[in-house]
Amino acid sequence: MNRRSLLGAAAVTVPVVAGAVIVGESLDSDRPAPVREEAVGQALVVPAVNPAPPVVGAQFHGTWEMYWNGLTPNAMFTRHLDTLAAQGVQMIRTDVGWSSAQPTNAAPDPNQWYHKRLATVIDAVRARGMQIFLTVHQSPAWSRPGTGSEVKQYPADPNSIKPWLTFVAQTYGAKLAAIEVWNEPNLSEFVGISDAYQRAVKYVPLLKASYAAIKAGRASLPVIFGGPSQTDDGFIRDCYALGARGSFDIMGVHPYQGNQTKPPESTDITGKARMTNMPAIINLMAANGDAAKPIWWTEFGFSVHANDTVPAGQVWLFGVPDDATAASYLSRSFYLAWQQWPQVKLGVVYCAYKTPSDSYGHQYGFRMIEPDGTAKPQLQALAAIRQAFGSLQTL
Repeated sequence: MNRRSLLGAAAVTVPVVAGAVIVGESLDSDRPAPVREEAVGQALVVPAVNPAPPVVGAQFHGTWEMYWNGLTPNAMFTRHLDTLAAQGVQMIRTDVGWSSAQPTNAAPDPNQWYHKRLATVIDAVRARGMQIFLTVHQSPAWSRPGTGSEVKQYPADPNSIKPWLTFVAQTYGAKLAAIEVWNEPNLSEFVGISDAYQRAVKYVPLLKASYAAIKAGRASLPVIFGGPSQTDDGFIRDCYALGARGSFDIMGVHPYQGNQTKPPESTDITGKARMTNMPAIINLMAANGDAAKPIWWTEFGFSVHANDTVPAGQVWLFGVPDDATAASYLSRSFYLAWQQWPQVKLGVVYCAYKTPSDSYGHQYGFRMIEPDGTAKPQLQALAAIRQAFGSLQTL
C-alpha cells in the first residue's frame, strides 16, 4: 500500500472513523505550562517512511485488585485479555509497583504474592500472542524514610531500586519487550516534588541507576525513558542537560492533549499541551545525538464524559462527548504519527479498563472494554488499523 497516495501531504487528510464528530475549536486555556519554541527552525532528522502506522498497544492494569481473587485471576481478567487479543492489539503495557513487589528491603522473592501475580500476567499476555512491557514506579516506604505513606514518590537514594530491577530483568526479561522507568516523572503527583525542574534533577539519577540495574540483569532488554505527561519537551530538555543521554534505549512520551476536546491535528496553540508539539521532542533527540532512537507513545487516550461538572479552567479534565469521537481521535492519532513522525513506532492507548474513580468520570471514561468483555468503538478503531495494514511496524 502506498503511504503517500493514501494520505497525501496534509494532516487533515487522515482517515476518520465513520460517524465521528469533531468538537468545536474554541480556544481554551490549558493547564499552565511554559511555551518553548527553541526548536523552531531546526532541521528535523526524518527516518525512512514507515510502511504502516505505529504498532497498536493498550494499557492493561493486570496486577490491580479488580482482576484478582487472591492469587487467582478472575473471569474479567480472562475476558479482557481475550478481547484485546481478538481486536488485534500487539503490545500490552502493564504498570508494576515497586512498593508492592519489595515492601521490605529483603532480597526480592519470586514466590512473593505480587511477583507471582506479575508472572501470571506476563504469561497470560504472551499466551495470546501479544508482547508486553512493564512500567515500574512507586517506591516502598523503606526506600524513603520519613516521607509518609504515599508511594508515588522517588526513593531517597536512587540506587536503592537497583537490586529489585536487576531481579526483574533476570527473572522476567526474556519474556519482556522493554522496561519503562517510572510513570510521568514530570508530574508532581507521581514523584512527590512540587518544583518542575527538581523533578528532572531527581529523575535523571534514578534513570541512570535503573538503566545500570536492568542491563546488569539482562543486557539486551531495552530501557524506556519514563514517558512524561503530554509532549513535554521542556522536561526532556532538562533531563538531557542533566546527563540522561546514554541511560535509555527508547524515548517514552505520553502525548495527551491538554484539552481532549481538541483533535489530534490541532495547532490552535503551541507547546506541550498539543500532540502536534512532537517535532520539538524529535529535534531535541537529534540535537543530543539520539536521532536514531525510536519513540514509543507509552500512554495516551481520550476520555468520554460530560464536562458540565469539571471545575472552571481545568480543561485537562475535559472529555470528548461520545465513543465515536474518541474512536476517531485515536485512529487519527495513529495515522498522524505515520504521516508526520516516522520515529514513533508504538502507540499504547489508555486503557483497556479502569473502574470508576472520580466524580467527573474522567478515569472511567478512558476504558475501551466493558466489564463483560465487549469491545467499545475505541478498541474497534484500533482493530481496523490492524485489518488495514496487518503487522504494522517492527519494534
